[in-house]
Amino acid sequence: MKLDEKSLKILKCFGDEYVNPHDVYYEYFNGNGISRVTFYRRLELLKQLGLVEWRVGEVRITKKGQNLLYALNGMDIEPVEERTETKESSDSDSDPVNEKASDNASNPFRIYKAEELKKNIDDAFVYVDYPTASYILKALLIIVGVNEKGLKTNVEKFRALKEAEFRVKLAVNHFENSSKQVLVFLDELMKLGKISALYVGVKNERKALKNKKLIEFWQDWNFENEKFKLPKESVTLFPLFLIGIIGVVLIIALRSGYEHASILSVLIMLYFFRSMLFREVREL
Repeated sequence: MKLDEKSLKILKCFGDEYVNPHDVYYEYFNGNGISRVTFYRRLELLKQLGLVEWRVGEVRITKKGQNLLYALNGMDIEPVEERTETKESSDSDSDPVNEKASDNASNPFRIYKAEELKKNIDDAFVYVDYPTASYILKALLIIVGVNEKGLKTNVEKFRALKEAEFRVKLAVNHFENSSKQVLVFLDELMKLGKISALYVGVKNERKALKNKKLIEFWQDWNFENEKFKLPKESVTLFPLFLIGIIGVVLIIALRSGYEHASILSVLIMLYFFRSMLFREVREL
């Protein structure tokens, strides 16, 4: 993709201070001739050309980008410092965020506390603050550059992502609130190799550990964490134990000649199903 008039219009909207690109789009381009997909595509191009710095949720113009605008306006070009040309290597050496990300590269699937997630990702990650299927799919469609027009349901958006060629790193916060649909979508995209790394943040640890589907998802993908222990897979024997007790009571009642033994057994079963047995069986 070549640098065009739309790219230059977008470049002119950024200054020395970091700003949220989402806010820039709605302030300058919403309904003004540049779609959101086009905006993010051109922004990615500007980043690849070194004209802007784009980290998680923040963008600013670089010295190289400023010089391009100066040249187009017939102004003198300021010399670009050497550190700008070698920014990528120097940043990786000095930036503690990048150091943490590189240290964690051994396991691409990790769990953090919600407030620490952003500290452990760099601008290579697509960050989503809440695990809603529509939010995640929309963010990925924008990054991939797939036009979401005509994609009305989450299933249609997911199919479009399955057909697209991409590979991203994803960070999702408040992951304990993930629905079954979110887990299925992520699982499929990870199996296809489209999500190369997934870092998740957890705020309510107790809620996370009660979500059986979530625990299974973490265990299947061998998520690494240092904050809390995932429960080991185990077989619940409690229902079998209660059934055994019911059987023993029924046999004793029959042998003792109790004429309502069959009715007694039914009442015992109903009682246990109403309490813990019902809950245990429902979770199997």
